Amino acid sequence: MKILVVCQYYYPENFQITPICEELASKGNEVTVLTGLPNYPIGIVPNEYKKGKRDEYINNVHVIRCYEVGRKSGIFYLALNYLSFYISASHHILKQNEKFDLVFIYQLSPILMGVPACKYAKKYKLPLFLYCCDLWPESIKMYIRNENNLIFRIFKHISKKVYSSCDEIAVQSYSFISYLSTIHQINEKNIIYLPAFADESYLQMNFESKNDIVDFVFLGNLGIAQNLIAVLESIKLIREKKGFKVHFVGDGTCLKEMKAYVKENNLEDIVEFYGRRPVEEMVKFYTLADVCIVSLKSDNKTGLTLPSKVQGYMAAGKPIIGMIDGDTKKVIKDSKCGICVPAGDIDGFSRAMVYLIDNKNILKELGTNARDYFKKKYRKKMFIDCLEKEFNKLRRNYNDNI
Repeated sequence: MKILVVCQYYYPENFQITPICEELASKGNEVTVLTGLPNYPIGIVPNEYKKGKRDEYINNVHVIRCYEVGRKSGIFYLALNYLSFYISASHHILKQNEKFDLVFIYQLSPILMGVPACKYAKKYKLPLFLYCCDLWPESIKMYIRNENNLIFRIFKHISKKVYSSCDEIAVQSYSFISYLSTIHQINEKNIIYLPAFADESYLQMNFESKNDIVDFVFLGNLGIAQNLIAVLESIKLIREKKGFKVHFVGDGTCLKEMKAYVKENNLEDIVEFYGRRPVEEMVKFYTLADVCIVSLKSDNKTGLTLPSKVQGYMAAGKPIIGMIDGDTKKVIKDSKCGICVPAGDIDGFSRAMVYLIDNKNILKELGTNARDYFKKKYRKKMFIDCLEKEFNKLRRNYNDNI
């Protein structure tokens, strides 16, 4: 099958769309990816991509790169980043001479990345499949809370148009189904639940920590949605407690604020920041971790999602402590892999930390439960097999109706 994939992000940016495309290509599919210039999350386009490398093959995947402004920092450059890719991709996609069997949108933020794909699929009468990782316009509520705001209403209109244009939508979190059905009137018969996967090489590795203390580790984006100031407030409540340390590995819009909070509250001896680190170094941090942290705000529906880091934590066999609602809370409970308190529950999170510090003997069992649950639910083969099945079904049904 010849598949056109549209996603603003691709290798060397660390998103699952890269292994998905490479796996599809390894199974005999011809995969072409229309993407942007790598700059996530630091916002700076590498020199080698500024004036070249617009067309390349990476592990048998044809990658076509559209111009985009680096996201840098601040809402102004973020808006420029979103708009520049949308305009550039809209121009590039209509220049494609290849004949494709299906168009696949891997939809992260912003929803604008889906518009060029919708236009292309409509023009050439191709089936359109979307994998929804971020809910829109819900995702911009961290910046625009008023739903009557003109910008919010514009994005709601665009979002509904993109979702409604799709022949089928797969969602990584079960709670997304009701949102798409209620907010955008998408027929639930056209939505399937397809949870993300993680690097299975972690399953074969021993990440047992050798430290005497309990090390809590957060891996990933340090953004507004992650509500990590609340995590720091929980740590502040138990700073006199002996035998623990907290590590934040990653970068994001809240890193500066988090560092300032740690300094102002004299937490430097128990909180450490490492910045953004390459994927190759994750083994080191998983070995350091006794418990992994997940947290999201609850002020909108995006707080109900299952962050992809959860599958990574589970594959590594790590207990999870969460301050989060929705699907993640259910997964932690069902798998018996840790403790989860409601989003924003600072007192509850600090008590959960104390419990795990005082009961270090249970961490191995929690980690084993996490890994067992991963093997049942989140293997890459399960994901790819399901994806290919839906692609083939969609193409057959589409051809039958033409």
